[in-house]
Amino acid sequence: MRIGIILLTLLSNICFFVDSSAQTLPLVYNIENTGTNYPIPYLPSFSELPTISSLPDPFEWADGRGRTLNFSDWEARRAEIGAQIQNYEIGVKPVRPDSITASYSGNVLTVHVTVNGKTLTLTSQVILPSGSGPFPAVIGMDFQYGSIPDTIFSSRNIASITFNSSQVSTYGNPQVSNPYYQLYPSLNPSNTGQYSAWAWGVSRIIDGLELVQDVLPVDLHRIAVTGCSYAGKMALFAGAFDERVALTIAQESGGGGATSWRYSHTELAGSVEDIDNTDYNWFMDSMKQFAGGKVSKLPEDHHELMAMCAPRALYATGNPDYTWLSNPSCYVASMACQQIYNGLGIADRFGFSVVGGHSHCQVPNSQIPEIEAFVDKFLLGNDTVHTSFADTPYSTDLSPWITWAQPALSNDTSFFGKTSLVSPPNLQKGLDTTSVTFKWNKASNAGKYRIELSIDPAFKSIAKSDSTTDTLKTYTGLLLGRQYNWRVQVEDNAGSSGPFSNVWNFSTFAPLPAKPLTGSAIPVQGQQGAISLSWNAVLYANQYLVETSNTDLFLSVFASITTSDTNLVLQPLLVGQEYFWRVQASNVTGSGPWSDAWNFTLTNVKTLNDGIPTEYSISQNYPNPFNPTTTIQFGLPRRALTRIAVYDLLGREVQVLIDEELEAGYHEVNVNAVNFSSGVYFYRIEAGTFTQTKKFVLMK
Repeated sequence: MRIGIILLTLLSNICFFVDSSAQTLPLVYNIENTGTNYPIPYLPSFSELPTISSLPDPFEWADGRGRTLNFSDWEARRAEIGAQIQNYEIGVKPVRPDSITASYSGNVLTVHVTVNGKTLTLTSQVILPSGSGPFPAVIGMDFQYGSIPDTIFSSRNIASITFNSSQVSTYGNPQVSNPYYQLYPSLNPSNTGQYSAWAWGVSRIIDGLELVQDVLPVDLHRIAVTGCSYAGKMALFAGAFDERVALTIAQESGGGGATSWRYSHTELAGSVEDIDNTDYNWFMDSMKQFAGGKVSKLPEDHHELMAMCAPRALYATGNPDYTWLSNPSCYVASMACQQIYNGLGIADRFGFSVVGGHSHCQVPNSQIPEIEAFVDKFLLGNDTVHTSFADTPYSTDLSPWITWAQPALSNDTSFFGKTSLVSPPNLQKGLDTTSVTFKWNKASNAGKYRIELSIDPAFKSIAKSDSTTDTLKTYTGLLLGRQYNWRVQVEDNAGSSGPFSNVWNFSTFAPLPAKPLTGSAIPVQGQQGAISLSWNAVLYANQYLVETSNTDLFLSVFASITTSDTNLVLQPLLVGQEYFWRVQASNVTGSGPWSDAWNFTLTNVKTLNDGIPTEYSISQNYPNPFNPTTTIQFGLPRRALTRIAVYDLLGREVQVLIDEELEAGYHEVNVNAVNFSSGVYFYRIEAGTFTQTKKFVLMK
């Protein structure tokens, strides 16, 4: 089935007109990132993220102040989406370095990038048409034209430039020794995916083209990027994160490309590339936290990655003959992306085609005129061709996925006034007062300011909120021993709001009383070797540190646990063993003293193991090191003559623990080394044909 979406539009080389009102959205930009000066939104930790089952609203501001109102808002909103994708998926894409040199000779573009005393070199084969130019150009990911027939470009006098991705980071085997990670010591294959590195590399190729434009006649306003499969994803990320790219063609990019992570996860497990099984060489390791059915906590999705190309042109394809590509997901993401382009009034700058009947990365005949149309319009300036393509065999119900309405944007200019915070200083600890005066810098054209205080950094629960025309505000009655987060938003006289400032935090001081705690230890019924420890709450405390030892001096601590509760269950423990424990209360301003040391002996509780084991075994003694007693557990799958003895470092037998016939089951034996000297000893079990030796340490 072919679905055609056709809007009557008028496109010129420098502007686009929407309805009857003149709204100018450029076809391409002169700089890599127009959103550099916009504030990075607060990026919540995984535990702070809400669940969003549908595709996130691409027009909703990240700080929760509502939806975009004007066409000009997209520049700032796009910057927010880019920050989220870098934070949760691919890692940071560094800005353009200061030290870049380039040369062009023998049809090869050479770019040298120097950062932190290290130099990365990129070389790209260039194929120029005959003539003087300047020529439009296509940057192919690892191939001259990606996987698109070269005649589409060569017949139109379009130059070809090859990006060699492994000159940045080795495909399939990224290492810290790769040139890219050598430039940036803080980045590595764990915290930075290859799609961030490769997108950075494509941007450096474009930097090189800018530097040699006097000898390499490339039209810098008519650059395309292309690629297929893994390279289709590469092209998509490159085009999304560099606004000097006029046209992006993402061919059969599959999961992690022009698809929805959310929708792909609903398809048959293992049959498609989704967030659980994508190649994590390409993405940062921490994206795995969204796997295992948690993808709905991802604050963005790839309809927004695709829309980062807007207002520039994007053409995406799929191939239903290859299930792994998650083609129904490509359809859903493309329809959502189409709504974004429609909302921006530039419907003809996006098209997609999901058609089969051809090999992977082979362009079918039906797609050739569509690619030619995009090339003619966005690289050659022919605004008479039709480019609003939507070819698909799918008719998926989109209502569960696209739950947001297409906005009616205006031609007004949004107010993006911003202030910076002054006092109290960020991360200040221990303000000895419950009355605090907040100060911030004046913003130009500000009508008033909104200040917000919250206990949580995501501002999901607002403790204080006010509007004021002044640049300071005093709050009284703050809680002691708490950390507060605060931020300020600027509003103009017309009521339009700018983004929130950066977030600062501070703490109020609260002294903790000396040795305030009383505790109790109760065996847990039904749990093997478990004890429930409880203590009284301490005023102003927000967490407790619990330590457990075998001596009241706590010279050797075998368990150290931090909790916000006033009780915890400790296990596994040994029956008959004496334990000591203590608690320390703390808050954001510091820690109180340790409580007294309490002790307990676990009795009348089942041993660690019940039933009949399936094989012989002997455990490591517990505790280890010990003084002067320790316990050894062992298992016998059948009745057997059993001997366990202790030996010194010279192999001399110093104590026989057991030498008798025992029934099948789990057993334990206590060692009393009161007459031994400190040092290393061995214990060995001989039962049937089973023999095993372990080491333990007596420390007096």
